[in-house]
Amino acid sequence: MSKSGAERLHGMLARNHDLAGRIDGREFPLDCFETLQQFQRDRIARSFDDLNRQEGYRPAVEFFLSEIYGGLHFRDRDQDMGRVMPVMTRFLPDRTLMTMSEAFELQAISLEFDMEMAEWMARWDVEVLDMATYCRVYLAVDDREGRERQIHLIRKLGYDLDQLVRKSFVNYLVRLLRGPAHAAGFGNLQEFLESGLNSFRALEDPEYFIETIYVREWESMERMFDGDENPFRL
Repeated sequence: MSKSGAERLHGMLARNHDLAGRIDGREFPLDCFETLQQFQRDRIARSFDDLNRQEGYRPAVEFFLSEIYGGLHFRDRDQDMGRVMPVMTRFLPDRTLMTMSEAFELQAISLEFDMEMAEWMARWDVEVLDMATYCRVYLAVDDREGRERQIHLIRKLGYDLDQLVRKSFVNYLVRLLRGPAHAAGFGNLQEFLESGLNSFRALEDPEYFIETIYVREWESMERMFDGDENPFRL
């Protein structure tokens, strides 16, 4: 029997909570992790610079950069989500909760890959990343199936978010919660939700945006596993 959106969201929050605990551990190579995430933010900015220079796509690109590879602030937001879950499951439809669970699954998958790559960087005493070293670390993780799942999920989440922003009551509810959320200490979470909805609502052509990201990331992944020295070329 398939899980409900609420059950799946609860599971993804628990998964991310466990990852946050590992990142906070004394043995985790945090410097390597932060170096890696900065490298990836810079890489994504280059890969999608053409979209970022277009007004109809810039907010969504900026949201992707700040929230998927936004550093360690995800922990406070995830804690907020866990605290407000009982209220959300009462007022939001299951399909909306399922879409939110996909967002947190994507975050978890990305974190798990980055954490394993950071471990390899520490093992090899990597302090500065260039493309050749990044490719070496990427391939050391050796999980093509997981990488494919990550990219497929980006695509699915994009289309699900596009459908979600068309539901006026969801947008209204998130805006309505702005004041109470900040007053109750859930400001980070509310801003995350509203920023995500606003960025997708502003998309000039959602299908073009989603498919551009999907195709470029998929082709780059294939080149990476084929041993290409410049996998992210356009």
